[in-house]
Amino acid sequence: MTTDTTRGQSVWNGRDWYVSFGEANKSRDWDDARRYGFVSAGGRKWHSDTLQQVPVGGRVFAYIPKVGYVGVGTVTAPATPADHTVLDVDGSLVAFRSLDLVGPYGREVPDPAPDEDDREWILPVTWEHTVDRAQALRIPGLFANQNSACRLRDQFTIDEVTAFFATGNPRS
Repeated sequence: MTTDTTRGQSVWNGRDWYVSFGEANKSRDWDDARRYGFVSAGGRKWHSDTLQQVPVGGRVFAYIPKVGYVGVGTVTAPATPADHTVLDVDGSLVAFRSLDLVGPYGREVPDPAPDEDDREWILPVTWEHTVDRAQALRIPGLFANQNSACRLRDQFTIDEVTAFFATGNPRS
């Protein structure tokens, strides 16, 4: 592991991203994300801005807060607002809002601020491996963060999650 001595943290490998897939308030549903190939964030600009930084070709490590790591995949298109997102579903391009979704992917904002972005943003992903919530990887020492997305620099987490999904027999 290489460390950036000026900041005291590991050097980023240029590819791996942590993405928090929050299901609080039932606004999102992991089963939707697995089925249709995406991660999402929104509700405030602070949440969606970090998701928009994840580039096409980036590898995402999906984490559900208080549950664990549930998927690894590759980003296939830039993040877009849910109302404008089109996903490749079994070889056909389908508008996100026309999918049979469990989660609403958005919320009513009673008094929206003019400079705020309350929309839900969708980041298309081709999943390499996923598990349901009950099989999620959750062990002490794995990286977790309150940001919707950030560069994953923690080599222990990269190694553990990669090994977990590579086995084909995830531990519960």
